[in-house]
This record gives sequence, structure tokens and C-alpha cells, in this order.
Amino acid sequence: MSQSEKSPRVPRRRLAVILAAGCLALFAWHFCAYGQDKSGFPDGYDAVQAAPGSHKVIFENVLVRVLEVTVPPPGTTEPMHHHRWPSFFLKWDTGGRSPHVRYHRPDGSVRDAPSVESSVHPGRWGVQWMKPEPMHAIEAVADPGAGSARRQEVPLIRVEIKCHP
Repeated sequence: MSQSEKSPRVPRRRLAVILAAGCLALFAWHFCAYGQDKSGFPDGYDAVQAAPGSHKVIFENVLVRVLEVTVPPPGTTEPMHHHRWPSFFLKWDTGGRSPHVRYHRPDGSVRDAPSVESSVHPGRWGVQWMKPEPMHAIEAVADPGAGSARRQEVPLIRVEIKCHP
């Protein structure tokens, strides 16, 4: 055997795994190095601390925190709070009428999200990406159209991706 035939060859699969791991490590470093500044998210206003009636931790480790999130009862507003980490919502949608909510900001401005009607169906999963959310509160507006079909009240699952301690 010649010397060139004995040279070690890295299998393609191993090379692909090494390349993927390197890209993942680079992405994680970039994500953490350029994450948002904690100063916009004051202590004591984390959603679990400030609004425990609508945010419950169902799993947490050093990488993620999984919350069960519920809309407050109609006619009430949850306390002002924030979500410091980027996250995604998982929701089970069965159609019907969505809740009418108002999104309150600390500066007093309000964004109204009226109720919408969609056809009732057996259900399907939906996913929504969320950037870190600064201080806000959700108000559930009392719904005068109580005669039409309501959406199945299933809690939302919010998976927060921890990028800063």
C-alpha cells in the first residue's frame, strides 16, 4: 500500500455532524452575545412573578422555560409584566370566536384586538414566534356577543428560549 492510500479519510457523515455542531455553537454564541439588554426588563415584573394567575411554569431548565398561559376572565386585566426572552407560542385552535383583548403598554397606549369569528373545526396546532416583549398587560374585554360559538378555552404553551441569565 502506498502512503497516499493509508491517509485517514474522514467519513462524510462525521464531517457533516462536526460542521453542524460548529454552526450551532456559532449561532448560540451570536444569539447570546447580541441578545437584548436586561435594563428594559425590570426585576420583579417577570410574567411568572407579576402575573401568576395567567402564567404558570410547567417546565424549566438552563436552556428553556415552558409556561402555561391563560387569558384572564372577561372584564379583568392581568398585572403589568414582561417576557424577557424570545419565545414561541403553541396553541390548539378549534375555531369559534376568539377573545376580545386589549394590549396595554406602560406609556398608557392601548392596542385593541377585537374578537374574530372562524369556523369551528376538530382542531389544529398553531405556532407563533415572539420576540422579547417589554412591559405590557392584557385586558380581556367583556364580550357582548355571547350567543355565538366560543373557542375551546385551552391554555397556550409559551416556550421561552433563555439567552441571558
